[in-house]
Order: sequence, then C-alpha cells, then structure tokens
Amino acid sequence: MCKSTHEGLWQELTADELASLDAALREHGHRLTLQRQLVFETILGCPGHICAEHILAEVDARRPGLQMDKTTVYRTLDLLVELGLVREHRCGDGAAQYEPAARGAHSHLLCSRCNILYNLDESFAAGFRESVLGASGFTLDLDAYPILGTCPSCRAA
Repeated sequence: MCKSTHEGLWQELTADELASLDAALREHGHRLTLQRQLVFETILGCPGHICAEHILAEVDARRPGLQMDKTTVYRTLDLLVELGLVREHRCGDGAAQYEPAARGAHSHLLCSRCNILYNLDESFAAGFRESVLGASGFTLDLDAYPILGTCPSCRAA
C-alpha cells in the first residue's frame, strides 16, 4: 500500500454533496450506486490525498459486509475523474493519489524517499511562479507536476 496522507478527521457526505454526485452521474447516463457513493464519500471526507487501496480499506472498515473489490474502486475512480469530481495525481513510482476536485488546482511537494504527497502553500507557489517568470521568462506548471524533495521525517531518519 502507498503512504497516503489520509490521517485526520473524516466527514460524511452532506445531502447537497450527495445530490450533486447523483446529478453528475445521471447527467452522463450513470446511476448512483452505494459503492460509488462510498468511494466518493471516502475521497471527499479525506483531509489529504488517498490511494485506491486506502479507499478500499476505509470502505471495508466502515461497511464490513459490503462486497467491493479493487476493480470497482478503480472503475469508480476513473468515472469520478472523468466527471471532474475528483483529481488524480500520478507522482513518482507511488500509487496514484486522489482528492476532491472542489479543492481546486494547487501545487504539491513529493517526497522522493517515502512518496508522500503534500499540498504546497499557494501563496508560496504563486511567489515562486512569479520569481521564475521574472528571472527567466519561464512559466511553471506547478498544478500538474509536484516539486520533488525530501520531507522532514525522511530527512531526520
């Protein structure tokens, strides 16, 4: 399993979020299933980034009797990304990480040792983009690609 940054407080889907998911699915000819709802709820409720395996583990922990496998999770993730409800981040050799698209485009830091993906403070990212542009005329696409480095935990080890 990857090292998702999914620790923290979780939240259930609100009635509005559930209605938005249902409407987006129906608009594209799909129906709302319990599995789709739970995958979306897990991503939306996750305070960080989460991989497919951790999504499955969370759903299994919350609904132990529910039959769901990795294939269902991956198909649901593909659909949610296609509908623009979820963003996928493929970084390094680690598993793809997912987060709600509602969080908006933002930059990431990726630890090259442990493969944990961190959000980069947007004011810092904006200043960095402006500095590089001013110094070289080069525009950076920090929303699509992470900045590689070493996290504090790996540096301390």
